[in-house]
Amino acid sequence: MATITVRALSATGDPLYGNSQGNFLTDIDAVAQIIGTRLKLLQGEWWENVNAGTPLFQSILGVSGAGGQPDTVALLLKQRILGAPYVLSVSNLTTSYNSTTRAFSFSCQVQTQFGTLTVTNQPTPPSAALS
Repeated sequence: MATITVRALSATGDPLYGNSQGNFLTDIDAVAQIIGTRLKLLQGEWWENVNAGTPLFQSILGVSGAGGQPDTVALLLKQRILGAPYVLSVSNLTTSYNSTTRAFSFSCQVQTQFGTLTVTNQPTPPSAALS
């Protein structure tokens, strides 16, 4: 029996319907989707709690000083990931920023109660690998 179950989302973030239990994710796959959703939610975006979300505009983009530093960004991402249910730890967090293309990328290993996830903002979605 699954410990956690969430409704699956499409590639565009819309809830999936019409496939009965096939529209739900459990355990490690559910945690992977929750992490992805937590990282994509911007602070101020959710009307019910405007303090929830990743502080992209408040602490990262266009902020002089510590806000735009890679270590600060890595810490903010790590905090968002650690706030997801069933997440135990985050390791091997790497970030990079290309100032020419203004492209930011990150990757990390997330230890969950169900196994290890690789979380990245690269074109492939978060993946689950049991270990």
